[in-house]
This record gives sequence, C-alpha cells and structure tokens, in this order.
Amino acid sequence: MGFRIEEAKEKWRGMRASTGFHNFVLFLAFVAVATLFWLVMSLNDSVTKTFEVALKIENVPDTVTFINEPPEMFHVTLRDKGTNILRSGVLGKPHVGFNFRDFSENGILHVTKTDINSAVKGAFGNTAQITAVSLDSLYLHYTTDKGRRVPVVVVADVSAAPGMVISESPKPLQRYALVYSYSEAIDTITRVYTQPIVRRNLSETTEVEVPLSPIPTVKIVPSSVKVKIPVEPLVKKESVATVSALNVPEGESLLLFPNRVQVVYYVPMSLFNSDLVPVDVTVDYRDIYKYSGDRLPVSIHSFADYVESPQMFTDSVEYTLVKQ
Repeated sequence: MGFRIEEAKEKWRGMRASTGFHNFVLFLAFVAVATLFWLVMSLNDSVTKTFEVALKIENVPDTVTFINEPPEMFHVTLRDKGTNILRSGVLGKPHVGFNFRDFSENGILHVTKTDINSAVKGAFGNTAQITAVSLDSLYLHYTTDKGRRVPVVVVADVSAAPGMVISESPKPLQRYALVYSYSEAIDTITRVYTQPIVRRNLSETTEVEVPLSPIPTVKIVPSSVKVKIPVEPLVKKESVATVSALNVPEGESLLLFPNRVQVVYYVPMSLFNSDLVPVDVTVDYRDIYKYSGDRLPVSIHSFADYVESPQMFTDSVEYTLVKQ
C-alpha cells in the first residue's frame, strides 16, 4: 500500500512539472477571468424581474381591528440594471410599509396606487422602471369598537360506523367567537355558524378544524374552530319501562296490568350505568274500540336520540277502565 502511494506521488510531481499541465492551469485561469468579466458586463445590462414584496401597515394602535385584512405580499415586475436588481431584490428582502396614521380616517385606511408605486420606488431605487404591480390600491375598513361575543353553532351531518354511535351532538372546543364590524349589521348577529361538516362511518372520537361561515362586512375571530365529534361503542342494555296511557278522556282512567314491561336497547357505553330509562312505552285509549277483549297493544312511543334498536317482548297488557 505504501509503495502505491509513493508511486502516485511521483506521477503527480511529473504531471505538475509538465508543460501540458501548466497550459491547462493557464486555460482554467483564462476561463475564470472571462466568466467573471461576462458576469460583470451582464450585471450592467437592464433586466426584467418579478419580486414578491412584503407589505406592512405600521404603528397600528392596539384598539384597531381591521375588518378586511391587508395582504401580506404582492408582486412587482420591474426593469433595472442587473447590479441594482441583485442588490435590492435578490440580496435584500424587498418590503414596503405604510404608517397607519398617515392613511387612516373615519374607519377607512386608503392607500392609492400612486402611494404604492412611490413606496415600491423607494424600496428598489429611483432607477427602477416599474412595469407591473399586482396591488392596485388598499381600501381597508377598520373599527375601534370592542368585539361582540356570540356563541358558535356547529352545522354537521355525521354518522357512525356499524356498532358505534355519535354519543353527543358535535360541539366546538371554543364555544364563543368575537365579531367586529363597521356597520350596524353587528347588532343583528346573535350567533355564528361553522361551515357544514360531513363525515361518514366514524369509528372513534374525531376532532376537525372547520372554518366559520363568513358574514359580509363582519370580521370573526377566530376564523375557524376545532369541533369534537364524540363516538362510542354501542352496548346492549335491559331495563323495565313504565307503561303510560295516551288519549284518555277526562273523567276516566286506565288501570294496566302489568304496568311495567321489559325493554332492550343499545346505548353508548358511557351511559350504560345510567338509571334513566330512555324509552317511552304506551297504550292508546282509542284502541279500546279497535280490539275486543280486555287487552290493549303496547308500543314504543319514543326514545332518546342516543338509543338504538329498542325492542320489547310484551305485545299487550290487560286493562280495566275506571270512570271517576
């Protein structure tokens, strides 16, 4: 291994001492000088370039809230010498700023096209020829009034996977929002709504970020909220429900036997230990005239939203009509 290294060193010394090597190094030096000369000459030529320019409204009082926010960036296309372009646009970060107090009056901040072009000139230098500006002007409404606190209402169409259930209505993690406006419309706003949420076959509790529906001339803070969609597994539960009578005329009553029947249904796991029986079982007084004998059919009249597939194993009960 040492012999090979020494051999390589000898070859390198031989190459360095050769005329061809010196000519090659000289050639590279000429190429480098020519490239540098070409670059300097190119930078003195006029070029056209488009830049992103940062926009900032400066010295805004803490009491001011913009209803429509100013853009953070806009595009400027200009023509200038390459050296100027390199200095002000490439090496630097072009930006323009407008003093709030200089351009605001009576709830409106107005920056004209002339003002914007003048600020761009200041950012890039007077030698720059502006050919295009994406921002024509600024016309921003603002208010110094405090925000009005209103509740957030979730608009949702959601369903759970088989064996699961949406155990509660979807709720926003931030229950209230602040609304600002320069118009009297703010007095009519009592709540704000989310954009519609549509989810299918949910198998676990889910949180989604959803925008709030915009309102003309109104700013909503925050502009979006997180919404929690609680999902739980369904579990089977058995309970005993009291049978009640419907449509009984005044002066009469029905004695039922049995007056309690067994019901089976599915509920979210978190509600399994609840003592509440969420199923209403009834008989209808008017069925006396539809059926002969001393029995009335029983039916499930209603049940809670979180209950699934309620059933009962009693189809009728005995009754005695009592006139008071």
